[in-house]
Amino acid sequence: MKVTYLMNTGKSEVRIFPLMMFALLSSVASAAEDAIDLSGSLGYTYRSLSDKLGDDTVSNQLRATIDARGYLWQPWFATLDAHASLTQDNTDFSNTSDSETTISTGDLDLNILPKSRAPFQLMYRVSDSRVDTNTDSNPLITLGHREYSTSRIGLKQSYYTENGDRYQARYDYSKWSTELGDSYDDRIVGLEMNLQRPKQRLIAKTSYQVTDQSQTDRESDNLIVNVDHFWYPTRDLRVDTMGSLYNFDVTSTQPPLGTNQGDYTSDLTQLSSFMFWRPADRPLSVSGGLRLYDLSSATTGNEVMLRSLNATAGMFYQYTKYVRFDANVDVTTNDNGVDQATASKERGGVLYQSDILKIFSDFSYQWYASAGAQNQSTRFESIQTLNAKLGQDLNRLWLLGEASTLRLSFSQSIDENEQTGDVEASFQHLENSASLGFDQTNWGGTTLVQFTVSDGRDFGDSDAIDDFVNFQAVRNQPINRSSSLSGNLTLQSVHRSYASLNTSDTTTTATGEITYQHSRIFGVLQLHFLSDFRISKAASDIDNDRAEWENRLDYNIGLLDLSLSWRRIDTDGDYYDLLYFQATRRFD
Repeated sequence: MKVTYLMNTGKSEVRIFPLMMFALLSSVASAAEDAIDLSGSLGYTYRSLSDKLGDDTVSNQLRATIDARGYLWQPWFATLDAHASLTQDNTDFSNTSDSETTISTGDLDLNILPKSRAPFQLMYRVSDSRVDTNTDSNPLITLGHREYSTSRIGLKQSYYTENGDRYQARYDYSKWSTELGDSYDDRIVGLEMNLQRPKQRLIAKTSYQVTDQSQTDRESDNLIVNVDHFWYPTRDLRVDTMGSLYNFDVTSTQPPLGTNQGDYTSDLTQLSSFMFWRPADRPLSVSGGLRLYDLSSATTGNEVMLRSLNATAGMFYQYTKYVRFDANVDVTTNDNGVDQATASKERGGVLYQSDILKIFSDFSYQWYASAGAQNQSTRFESIQTLNAKLGQDLNRLWLLGEASTLRLSFSQSIDENEQTGDVEASFQHLENSASLGFDQTNWGGTTLVQFTVSDGRDFGDSDAIDDFVNFQAVRNQPINRSSSLSGNLTLQSVHRSYASLNTSDTTTTATGEITYQHSRIFGVLQLHFLSDFRISKAASDIDNDRAEWENRLDYNIGLLDLSLSWRRIDTDGDYYDLLYFQATRRFD
């Protein structure tokens, strides 16, 4: 039930909702002082946004909230959690008319017999928004131009058996409406069953949804059924089976403008089963599965039908500590009622990985090699691919005293790829990367410096270069017990060149940030100060340089919270100033 109050403000009528919920929560708390905890807040916010052209937007906002949490009669009988809020915003634009906006919301969650085997849940959500003048979009509050209200009610009844099974029924109703008469109604009825037995589990869910849109006189019906079965007869074997049914029907007496689509229907059926055998004490593990997909849909003058059957299988074999093999096969058949096509892919590979070796006394070294073969076939073409890869990694860590370290890492790999059959190609890829890092703890703060460089090159039928350079420095420095200073700088350059496209591009970016914090500025307890400056510059064809400086004061005294901030934002020479003040009085 929604109760609306109208009050004359001199400019327009303002809808004050939900004052009734405020009164209701207060009366409930008064009737059960020991069972209901009542809290809330009153607040005021001032925001001013101005740009370099002198255009100003000023917003004054009042806020009120109330919360109630507790139980009715006894905790085992019913628990309550409710919230109501009211926001009144008045925004003045320098070059357009003013805008007044009222937003009110209310939430209620009621749980009856929450600890029993048959708990019942009631959920209610309501909101109301009114924009008194249809002016330009408000940059300080993200609202549209139309007055609207929303409401949602949800009911859920559950039942738990002695062996842990769960049955559940739910009903949800949502409504969105405007003062112009447009509405959107949504109703959902759902059932759920969760059964647990030794070595297996069954989960079944179904829902039926009806949606009405008044603007287009459009109605949609949506039926969804999902059934999942999990069977694990042994510790090593598991079988997952899933079946789903989806039906979607749309009827509309006013098809969308520019289309001839009126009624629409779609039916989708899926059935899949996958098996996993992964023994913990054996080197071999296998998996496989089947999936059936059936889709049929129809619109005005158009029908679509597709049936698909997919089979997949794979294996993994750890031959020794250093050598492992893998193989997989995938076959898919598609039938659209007119034509049928089958595609398959088979692949096998081997990987060798050495121990981590100590060389030159303190360097850690490891190398690896892999090879694979793949066949991919359709009715139009058949492609065979051979690939081989050889790589190595080198690492070293130096301890520079008790509070600093230096790290060096280097990796290198080369790939060879050959394609034969209906498509012939040959290309190689060489990758080199290195990283040098330094960290230190001194004077109560920490320092981190990292330098990374990588170079990737393609040869053969593909000729390309991909280079990357990155430098980062971070310092966190406490000044005293109440203040600290931190900063970071990042420089990055990316170069890409493609000979086949005759293109080459280099992008260099620089970002930095300096932050100063003081938890007791001017010696005032609970007075916090923050100054944060950020800058970002990019050297590219399309620059997107940005600088931002924020200064903020936060003060807490008892249940009163105050915040004052000023922010300057500069984007490619266009700057904005945002002044923000907020005061909130909490009631516990």
